[in-house]
Amino acid sequence: MHTSPDYDLLEVPGLDNLKIAVLPAMHRSERDDDAGVRTREWTLSMDKIFLPLMTIELFGWYAESERETGTDVGNQLFTSSSLRHSELVVVIPCGMHLTDLENKLASGAIISNVIISRFIRDGGIAETPIQTNTFRQCHITMVQQYLDYIIVQMRISKKQVTCTAYDQDGFITGMGMYDVSFISAEIDAEMDNLASMF
Repeated sequence: MHTSPDYDLLEVPGLDNLKIAVLPAMHRSERDDDAGVRTREWTLSMDKIFLPLMTIELFGWYAESERETGTDVGNQLFTSSSLRHSELVVVIPCGMHLTDLENKLASGAIISNVIISRFIRDGGIAETPIQTNTFRQCHITMVQQYLDYIIVQMRISKKQVTCTAYDQDGFITGMGMYDVSFISAEIDAEMDNLASMF
């Protein structure tokens, strides 16, 4: 595992050439409460799997959108090529939810919403989301325990990304949204400047 002061690079067994940036182990041991959440910088929710908690600390994750085109760089048909998404991989702490994840894998049950949120860490407006990634209609394709980690791999159908900007007083100044279905390839993207509204 590659390490740095800010993150580790976790090589996921069984997934060739996939390295995921995760929080360093020395920080993960500094718990704020019994839920094992160090900060509210990155969290994960998956329907009701983590009850009684709604969210759990997210150590790291990987997701990639791409457009499949031909090898002829002089004739790239971007308007007709296929839009696709990698499988979503998340790294979370081990706990009682391991059995629920294994059950979802074994039964093939759909997970309606997998939500990855990034929060402002400090600055007087803690618990304020600046980015939300929502993956819909997901199927678990792999569950792997890696010592204190649980690594979950999922196939997704839809993806929505929302980014929010704030001023120094905590008021929203702008918001961008991207919403796509990888089944129908329908895309909805918006970018609003909300400064005039506040």
